[in-house]
Parts: sequence; C-alpha cells; structure tokens
Amino acid sequence: MCYKHLFISLFCIVIVSCKTETSNQDVETPANKNSSKEISKQEIEHLKYSDFLLSSDASNAVIDWQKYQELNTQMGYLKSADLSFFKSEITLITTFINDFKAEIPKTINTNEVNSRITALETKMLKLNSLLLLDNISKKNQLEGIKEVFIAFSNLNLQINKKLEFEANNILKPE
Repeated sequence: MCYKHLFISLFCIVIVSCKTETSNQDVETPANKNSSKEISKQEIEHLKYSDFLLSSDASNAVIDWQKYQELNTQMGYLKSADLSFFKSEITLITTFINDFKAEIPKTINTNEVNSRITALETKMLKLNSLLLLDNISKKNQLEGIKEVFIAFSNLNLQINKKLEFEANNILKPE
C-alpha cells in the first residue's frame, strides 16, 4: 500500500509540474502587439523615395502661403514618426486641405500644381484611414506614409518647374 500512495503522489507531482511549465509560456498581450505596431523614426528614415525641396525662388513664392508652411512642418513631424496630425479626425484634415487649396498664391495657381495638390489630398486621406484602422499592417501604413512623402515631393517639384519655366521666359513663335 505504501508503494501505491507513493506512486499516486509522484503522479500528482508530475501532473502539477507539467501544468506549471505550460502556463509559463509567453503570451502576446495587447500591449506587446501595440508596441510592435508603432512606427518608429528609423523605419520612416529607411523609406526610399526622391525628396524634392523647394528652390530659393519657389520658397520665396510660398513664403506667405501659411497652409503650405504648416504642411511643411507637419511633414517634418511625420519624418520624425509623429503621426498625430495624420491620425486626427478626417474633418480636421479635409478642412486643412480646403484651406490649403483656397490660399494658394496666384503665381503658382496652375492646373499642374492643382493636380499635385489633389494627389496629395488623396494620399493624406488614405494615410489617415490606414492609421486609424486597427487591422492594417505596419507595412501598409509605412507604404501610405511613403506615398504622402512622394506626393508632397511631387508638389514641390511641380512648383519648382513652374517657376523655372517662367524664369526662362521662352518666347513662342506666333
């Protein structure tokens, strides 16, 4: 009988120790998921795209365009992984874009520049939805950020080209 109690005791110890080992496994918590989904400055810095800056003439042309200056600041924040503006309510972004379009200086208000602004608007709204939805992968969010950078860069390039073309003052034959 003594062996029977010893056997049952050992069996219980083995069962309890096995159960303890399985409960010690790492379980991914929501906090771990969120930290791995956060976009870092280094990840944004590794995005590859052509970043066109404004020429000195273009900078002078947009110096009084307050919404452009504000957007340029927000792009700087985005490059440092501050997504707060692009994660804000859609009404804030659409109001900003409408004001941005309304305040465009006459010297650069052309169809080509307006089309780049429309492309930028589309990419900003897309990024907003990508950042607000929980089931979107980090890869897709980074791609959305890259698209906004490219659209802003293309706007800068178009403004540069417009002013460069005017500076050349090419006469067309009549």
